[in-house]
Amino acid sequence: MPRRKKSEKEEKTEATSSKKAKSSTKKKTEKYVDADKLLDEYIDELIVMLGLSYLNLGREEFKEVLREPFAAAVGEVKTKPKLSTIVNRLRAMGDDLMGIIAYKLLKIYDIEKLNNDQLEFIVNYIRNGIVQIVDKLYSECLKRNRNDLIDILRNNWNIYSNGFRSPIRCPRCGFDSVMPDFTCKVCGYSLSMKELKNQIKVIDLLQDYMKIDLEGFNEILKAGFFYYTVEGPIPPSKFKPKQDQMYFEIILNKDEKQKLQSISHNILPGS
Repeated sequence: MPRRKKSEKEEKTEATSSKKAKSSTKKKTEKYVDADKLLDEYIDELIVMLGLSYLNLGREEFKEVLREPFAAAVGEVKTKPKLSTIVNRLRAMGDDLMGIIAYKLLKIYDIEKLNNDQLEFIVNYIRNGIVQIVDKLYSECLKRNRNDLIDILRNNWNIYSNGFRSPIRCPRCGFDSVMPDFTCKVCGYSLSMKELKNQIKVIDLLQDYMKIDLEGFNEILKAGFFYYTVEGPIPPSKFKPKQDQMYFEIILNKDEKQKLQSISHNILPGS
């Protein structure tokens, strides 16, 4: 039986299907640059060009700390990029790149096993991760008598600790890191109520507050306590906790209440 001749429409449909199939096959077989293989090829020169040799890591360790930023710098490409192009992209990341490396170093090494250059690098660049690691870094810097690194750590704490920076400074380590339970997050020191009151100069503080808000001052005197925040003293009825706000409950003793009562009578006769 003779085969039926295909219509023009059927031939066009088959041709289109064939093109799509070829296109699909082509997409499946398209090869992108393997960033891991490229990193292995470039790693030795990359370390030098980024100025990281002084960290004294092994080749595999360098690959581990650079793998993620390197892959991002390479991107999804079909043509092998030049090393200089990748280095320029990495340098454009600035301190963000160093922060990634610092974080990866902490994954590889225990803090006490870091050499001095590695410890200094991490103290300088950990930044956004400082809250989770500050106590261990402080302890290690103290053991090594690296007061210079403690100063850097203290400065980075002030900038990058976000909601954890306290209005109360620790008298032992000098960080603004005393938490509402009166314990320092950095060195673990526990303040007494007396030490905290001495630091905020509680009598002078409330005397100044009296001149601004007499009603609030009288409430504090009557209640025998107030809340202290970075904004200053707040009477109980006006205190509304905010998210990420750090506050301290300050309890006045008998002598303080009598002294404040006497001051208010002298400044405001008849009060």
